[in-house]
Amino acid sequence: MHFKIDDPGFWGQCPADYLRPLIERSEADGVPLSIFAVGDPHDPETPAFAVFRMGPGEVLPRHSHPCERFEVIMQGSMEVRSPEEPGLQLEAGDVMRAAPDELYGPHVAGPEGFTVAEYFSRLAGVYQLTLDTRRGPWTRNLLEEYRAADSGAPRSR
Repeated sequence: MHFKIDDPGFWGQCPADYLRPLIERSEADGVPLSIFAVGDPHDPETPAFAVFRMGPGEVLPRHSHPCERFEVIMQGSMEVRSPEEPGLQLEAGDVMRAAPDELYGPHVAGPEGFTVAEYFSRLAGVYQLTLDTRRGPWTRNLLEEYRAADSGAPRSR
């Protein structure tokens, strides 16, 4: 199997139907996404890759995932505005790493936006995250939230 990241058919790839809401919501939000499971896509413990693209000036908020994360900027650039590394400029070829539950970001897309490939040591880490909010950490399961929204059920906070 071979893919070119600039081919329109690259975006929206999903290893299992239950993950389709993540792809569809991301696309609706203007953030093209593809997910690739390294093992069994129905096992949340299997490793995975996610590739996504953000447009110029868009902000990826400060957050963490409950797994190891390794990220490579493939195209474009971003500015890191974290308390630890304010104003750090990253560009294609640069690498970031985070331990489980380690907060990182926010990241602000450069003038050409950015495309990144992220390795998650657990597939569940793609959709389970904790956002750093003014009220403190807020843990979210995006997959459950999107399913609840589609069913009309109220979201939990």
